[in-house]
Amino acid sequence: MTRRLATIFLALEGPVIATTSLRSFADLVWTSEVFSSLYTIMLSGRYRLVVFLQEEHDQEVLQRVFNTLSSQGIAVEQVLTNKELPDFDIALYDNNHSLVIASNPEHLAKKWGFKGQVFSDWKHLESMLLGEKVLPPRRARIVRQTKETAIRLDLQLDGTGQADIETGLPFFDHMLHQVARHGRIDMTLRCHGDLEVDEHHSVEDVAIVLGQAVAQALGDKRGISRYGFEIVPMDECLAQVALDFSGRPWFVWKTAFTRPLIGTFPTELLEHFFKSFSDESKSTLHMEVNAGNAHHQAEALFKAFGRALRTAVFRYPDNTDLPSTKGVL
Repeated sequence: MTRRLATIFLALEGPVIATTSLRSFADLVWTSEVFSSLYTIMLSGRYRLVVFLQEEHDQEVLQRVFNTLSSQGIAVEQVLTNKELPDFDIALYDNNHSLVIASNPEHLAKKWGFKGQVFSDWKHLESMLLGEKVLPPRRARIVRQTKETAIRLDLQLDGTGQADIETGLPFFDHMLHQVARHGRIDMTLRCHGDLEVDEHHSVEDVAIVLGQAVAQALGDKRGISRYGFEIVPMDECLAQVALDFSGRPWFVWKTAFTRPLIGTFPTELLEHFFKSFSDESKSTLHMEVNAGNAHHQAEALFKAFGRALRTAVFRYPDNTDLPSTKGVL
């Protein structure tokens, strides 16, 4: 027995494009929030999408419309022209759950036996179709085992700043707690490294794992702010950090520490830590701090990094836009 589908029959004119006629690319005007809302509706898995045309349009412009929808992750199952509408076979579609959405849906809805919904705006339509939206938490778990280190990280981007961190390097633990607290990220981190050899392997591998975990938790990055930037003072030191989850790793470091060790921790490893994070998270990261007490320099940098990270990964509950004109990050 063929499964009948709950389907949205969506008019192109009105709900998708604001203009009624597409004779040239200049006529192509998208309705507000069509991409984010329609993507969210289709992502729910509750509906299939059939688009119907009520007017004749230029074929090249129409192709641009459907290519753009596809690039935004919106799959159109079928396109019906105004000539095909009168004879369209609705037998395979679920008339209890399918609906016609248009500026004036009554005629087709009555003909097909579906519910008609007058289009007003996308956020209202999204709320009507999906109900209250609860965003899933963004979590990641990374386990990394090498001959030099054994690391396990559980990370929750949408946290409250709770952290349980043990790397065998007390100052490093202290700095990572700053990232969690100021980034409002929950993390549990265990690192067992060959500290009898050097601190280098542990610091580098923790950075690798943290970068991978953030990238995993962000997923396709829809709805995030993408950019984060902070200026943080700590007594005589002023740290500046700018972060972009661009998909392109790039690192700029304008910092000279005033002493080579903080306690027993080598300050030269801090540059390597942030560079490794940038590489693994595929982010652009600019960092600088002026001269001062070395502990203050480091702590200001980690706090600014945490707060920039918090801003960059922030997402609005009603936003599933991809923050890029390229269609991918």
